[in-house]
Amino acid sequence: MYDLGTNHWHGHDPMDGDQSWPLELELCASAHIAAYAYWQARKPSMALLPSRQDLDPLEMPRSLLPWINLIEVHTTGLHRRYRHRLVGTGIVDMRNRDGTGRWFEELYDEARSARVRRILDLVVNDGHPRILEDDLGNTGRSYRTLHSLVLPLATDGVTVDMLMAIAHYD
Repeated sequence: MYDLGTNHWHGHDPMDGDQSWPLELELCASAHIAAYAYWQARKPSMALLPSRQDLDPLEMPRSLLPWINLIEVHTTGLHRRYRHRLVGTGIVDMRNRDGTGRWFEELYDEARSARVRRILDLVVNDGHPRILEDDLGNTGRSYRTLHSLVLPLATDGVTVDMLMAIAHYD
């Protein structure tokens, strides 16, 4: 579990890609807990992933909406790219920019893009949610770390073609 007081992981580190542990036991941020419960409730069955069409913003907890980032997954052969389909207003305010419609490589330097893609690729490859943690460096604000719950979505219930990420900053 991530301890916000000490800024350390206790137990499994979600960045290591190990999904043998139940993710819900690792969630601390209330937005992550609510988003995970909503995502679980939208799964058509235990074996299938929800699709973008299964999500209804009117049924989501309203507190989540500013922190949602929908990410398109574009795969051609062995090459995969990510594009922000929607970036919530809370994220836009925190980052001082709106990445909606922009490709990751347009927004992030190569090192950061590689760190983020590594976690996103794991979610796309196995369909298991993960926590993405990223040090934002000196932002000029009180927060320095992004914790984003990354939830897979699949139009066919199996092949991940979109990700729903819920941001939490501290």
